[in-house]
Amino acid sequence: MASAIMDELFRGGVGLVVISPGSRSAALAIAAAEHPNLETRVVLDERSAAFHALGRAKSSGMPAAIVSTSGTAPTNYFPAAVEADMSLTPLIVLSADRPEELRGVGANQTIDQIRLFGDRVRFFADIEAPDSDFDGNNTWRSTVSKAVAMSLGQGDRPGPVHLNIAFREPTVPVVDDGRSRALEYPFTTEGRPGNLPWIDLRMPEEESVDFELTPSARGLVIAGEGEYDGRRVLDAAVSMGWPVLATAQSGLRGFDVVSSYHHILSAGIPTSLMPEVVLTIGSVGPSLRLENLIESSRDLRIRLDRWGRHIDPSLNATEVLRADPATLLEMHGPGKAPTDWTKAWSEVGRRVRSSTKEHLGQAPISGPVVASALNQVAWETLVVASSLPIRDVDAQLDRQGLVIANRGASGIDGFVSTSLGVASIASRTLAISGDLSLLHDSNGFLADSVDDLVIIVLDNNGGGLFDALPLAKHAPSYERLFVGPHDRDIEQLARFHDVAFTVAATPEAVIAESEERLGSGGRHLIRVPIDRGTDVETRRMLDEVSQAEVDLIEP
Repeated sequence: MASAIMDELFRGGVGLVVISPGSRSAALAIAAAEHPNLETRVVLDERSAAFHALGRAKSSGMPAAIVSTSGTAPTNYFPAAVEADMSLTPLIVLSADRPEELRGVGANQTIDQIRLFGDRVRFFADIEAPDSDFDGNNTWRSTVSKAVAMSLGQGDRPGPVHLNIAFREPTVPVVDDGRSRALEYPFTTEGRPGNLPWIDLRMPEEESVDFELTPSARGLVIAGEGEYDGRRVLDAAVSMGWPVLATAQSGLRGFDVVSSYHHILSAGIPTSLMPEVVLTIGSVGPSLRLENLIESSRDLRIRLDRWGRHIDPSLNATEVLRADPATLLEMHGPGKAPTDWTKAWSEVGRRVRSSTKEHLGQAPISGPVVASALNQVAWETLVVASSLPIRDVDAQLDRQGLVIANRGASGIDGFVSTSLGVASIASRTLAISGDLSLLHDSNGFLADSVDDLVIIVLDNNGGGLFDALPLAKHAPSYERLFVGPHDRDIEQLARFHDVAFTVAATPEAVIAESEERLGSGGRHLIRVPIDRGTDVETRRMLDEVSQAEVDLIEP
C-alpha cells in the first residue's frame, strides 16, 4: 500500500517527501526513500518538517508531502496546514495511524486522527489498514490521485489535503519482523502505463465575470500576493492610465510601478492622489495606510482574487469578485484616465523613493537600512519573516525578484524550515528574519539536507514590532510580557547547528557578507545587531522626509 501511495504521489507531480522518524509510518518512509523519482528529506521535528515542505511548495508551485507517525506527531503539522490553507499552498499530509481495532481502546501512541485538521484541508480520507485478501490498488491510487488534484485546486482552491493511513504490524516490508507475522500481498500494485496519474482530474476553468471597468476614471490597481499574470496586469493598467501600487510579494517590483506608497501615505492620502476607483488584487497585507487609501475611493472599491478568497479586512469593498485579474482588466471599455493622474503618482513615487534612499544611506544601522541594502544584493529568491522584516522589505524593496513570505496567517513560526524548503529548489536564496523568528524554529536546522541558504538575522533581542503599537505606552510589564528579551547568543546557536556565522554592523558589511556567502554553498547566518530605539526613530524620519516631498507637489 505504501509503495502504491508514494508512486501515485509522484505521478501527480509531488517531487519531495519530508519524513519525521517513527515506527507506525515506517512503510511510508521506506517506500518514499526507495522510489527512484522522489526526493526524501528527514527533519526530526514534525512542525519544522511541515514548514520545510511548505517552503518547497511555495517555491516550486507543486505540492510537497510530509510523513509522520501516529499520536501527537501529526498535530505538529497544524501551523503549516493553517498557512497552506490561507496562502493557497498545495501540501500533502500523510499521517500513519493504528488500525480500526486499536482505536479508542487505549493503545499506545493513539489519538483520534480523523479529520484532525478540520475544514483547513481541501480533502480528507481515512485509508484502512491493508489486508492480504483485499485488492486495494484501485482504491489507494484513486484516493491519492484525487488528493493531489484537490491540493492543486481541482475542487475549489489550492491548499492542504490529509490522508490518514492505517497500518497493522509488521510495519516493515517483511512477512515476519520477529514479533509479528503477515501474509504476502497477492495482488498487483501497478499504476497506469506511462507514469500517468490514476485519474486525470481536470482543473477548474477560469470563471467569467460580467463586470466592466471604466478606464476614464482616476483608478488605481493595488497588486498583492496571489495567482495572476503580473505583466499582463501591468500592461492592461498602463493602457487604462491607472498607476499600479505593487507589494513586495506581487512579483512586480522593479517594473514601472509605485513601490514607495508606504511613505507616500504616511500623513494620509494627498488630495491630488485621491482615487475614484481602486482595484485590489489578492492579499496586500496588514497595512492600515493601504486600507485607508482603498477607503478613500469615491466610486468603486473592488476586491479581486483568482481563487475567490474573500479578502476585505476593512469591510469597505463595493465589489468582491472571483476572476482572473489580468482578464478582467483587459475587458475594460474605451477611454483612458487623465494623463496628469498617472504622472502625479509616478512623480511622487520617484521623489519619495529617491529621498528615502538618500537618507537611509546616511542613517545608522536599522531594519529599514538593511531592507534597503537588499536592493544591492544579487539574490534570486528572498524569503522574508513576518513582523517587522516583511514590513521593512515592503517599504524599501524596489528591485525585481521572487519574494516569499508566510503571510497567509502571518505567523513567525516555521521560518527557518520554510527558507530551507525554498532553498531546496531555488538558487541564490537569501532570507531575512528577526531574532524571535529564528529562535522559534531553530529546530528547522535538524534536517539531513544542507541547502545553500544565507539568513540575515536582525537581532534586537526581542519583539521590536510592539514598540510601534499602543502596547509600548500602555501595557504594564511591557518589556517582559511583550518584547520578551531572550538574552541569547545567536553565535552559539549557529555553532550548535554547524551553521557558518558572522556579524555585520553596517549596510556595506551586510551587502558584502551576503554577496560572498550566497555563492559559497552551505548554511550561513549573518547577525545584524539592531537598537530598537534607532529602529523606531529611522521609520519616523523616513515618514517625515517623505511627507516633505509630497508637500512639494500638492496644489
